[in-house]
Amino acid sequence: MSPSAQPSRSFPFPLAALALAALLASGCLGTSIFQKGAFAADDWDTWTGWNDDYGRSELKGNGLYYHLSAKQDDTRDEPSDGYMPGLILSRELEGARWRADLEADFKIPAGQMKRFSYGVWAGGDSSRPSIGNASAVMKLLVQRQNGPRAHDDSLALVCLPGGKPVALPKKLKVLRFERSETQFTVSYALNRKDFVTALSVAVPADLEFPSQKFFLGGFAGGDPAGAYARFKSLKINGREVLR
Repeated sequence: MSPSAQPSRSFPFPLAALALAALLASGCLGTSIFQKGAFAADDWDTWTGWNDDYGRSELKGNGLYYHLSAKQDDTRDEPSDGYMPGLILSRELEGARWRADLEADFKIPAGQMKRFSYGVWAGGDSSRPSIGNASAVMKLLVQRQNGPRAHDDSLALVCLPGGKPVALPKKLKVLRFERSETQFTVSYALNRKDFVTALSVAVPADLEFPSQKFFLGGFAGGDPAGAYARFKSLKINGREVLR
């Protein structure tokens, strides 16, 4: 059975052990499944990595931290080629008009390729919001990365499917995502007040996506060397949702 987010069930002992053994024996329940649950606040979800590994998050007084693990991959929902699906954090965005302002910083040492992926994911209501999930109809994807070469140290934005990457200044202070009916816009500010439009796309009026999520995931080709992302602030329609 393919891994998926599943509600937990409780059984009185010894029925619990018998039920679990039967499920494992039948192949209906693997030892590697994803879990979905509350994170930090009622409106946050965690989509755990494979075997509840591959990526780690923690909420501190100065922000939300996301730590990479070796061989985690934000494009996968099942293991392949030696890579494992990694932790994804997400929060629902409601309605056809909203604004999300993000302030973040990153520690990404040079070395093997590593990145943090974040932005807006639109697709199936109960789908895991990975970059590669086939239920996604549109993604506003931002990636902060570094690797073995000097030009690997970059920050870029792309609208998927079909868009071309847009370079963003690594020293930006605020990254803004907005929706106004069918128009989606991403802009940035270097001083927290003067915003520059980086990308604006219109989606077809009849395009259906039951869920729209702000998400955070990551990739590490090998030892992440202590790489982490820190979300210092995320304001949705002016309301802080990280504290």
